[in-house]
Amino acid sequence: MGRRAGFRFWWQDAVAIVLCALVTGLSWQLLGSVALLFPVTLGHFFLFCNVFRLRRSYELFWSILFLANIGFWLSRDELRWAEILALQTPLTIALILLEIRSPNYHGVFWARLNPGYTGSSRVSESETR
Repeated sequence: MGRRAGFRFWWQDAVAIVLCALVTGLSWQLLGSVALLFPVTLGHFFLFCNVFRLRRSYELFWSILFLANIGFWLSRDELRWAEILALQTPLTIALILLEIRSPNYHGVFWARLNPGYTGSSRVSESETR
């Protein structure tokens, strides 16, 4: 049988969110808007791993494009969050929609969106969560 489906939130998630908020706040004066990397990254990690439960290949694809996006702006000595998020947000939405349409979808509202999911019909354990 597969892992438990649906939204998940553990005490470690709460600790990570609090620590991220503290690190972001404390580092803001030193790093400026670069400090937003912490909550943006953690927020997407939480969204992908705890809410919509994306397959690892989608997470890696998003991460690679995010690093390239951030790298581009840092190479220009700018960090333009509006432009960064203008590219990342449609990608995030597209990956979530692709995952929801998957026969292996087991994230939030899985019972309504994928009532046939049993946890044992996965393509491969390394591809999904």
